[in-house]
Amino acid sequence: MGLAGVAMVVWFFAPAWQGTRRSTPQPKKDAITAPRTGVGAGTQVITAFIEDPWRSQTALLLWRERPGALLVLQGNAEYQAITYNHLRNRRLWPQDTSKLLRLVPGCDTVGQVTALARQLESRPGPGHLTFVTAETHMARTLAIARIVYAGTGWQVDGSDAETGDLRPESQLRLWRDQLRASLWRLTGWDGRLDGNACI
Repeated sequence: MGLAGVAMVVWFFAPAWQGTRRSTPQPKKDAITAPRTGVGAGTQVITAFIEDPWRSQTALLLWRERPGALLVLQGNAEYQAITYNHLRNRRLWPQDTSKLLRLVPGCDTVGQVTALARQLESRPGPGHLTFVTAETHMARTLAIARIVYAGTGWQVDGSDAETGDLRPESQLRLWRDQLRASLWRLTGWDGRLDGNACI
């Protein structure tokens, strides 16, 4: 393998090696509304995978503390309806939704992260991107996102949501999704044979 081959291998795997590290400790419920240091330059985006409506509620509260940020609620039409009703019933649904995007594509974490990457290509950037999800889901989400956004200039971090989703993540699933994210970065395809079926 020549120098070009070594460089290609390093380019392909470097984000995955970095993606296994978790960023600074995440704020807990009482600190979620405090603005983070370093947030403010460029476009700010807060996104939540809304399979659990409490994630969207946490993201909405964080969004309120970051004026001008874009809030992206990611999930299929059924989850979008559940989330809307959850927030409306708690009188949290915003009156001004001009900075709120409901993104349906992507049926799993890799699909959602890559769908958001495609959506952000048409918006001013780069900037700061915050993923809101369950604490147990955060390491895998950030590992995928750091691969997908490697070299784009987007700063990626996470904010833990207080949810009942305590399912542990497996190392095998983490490696599989890092490989899928690397494949997407290289080819634009995330490795799913059926675009409508999650693996």
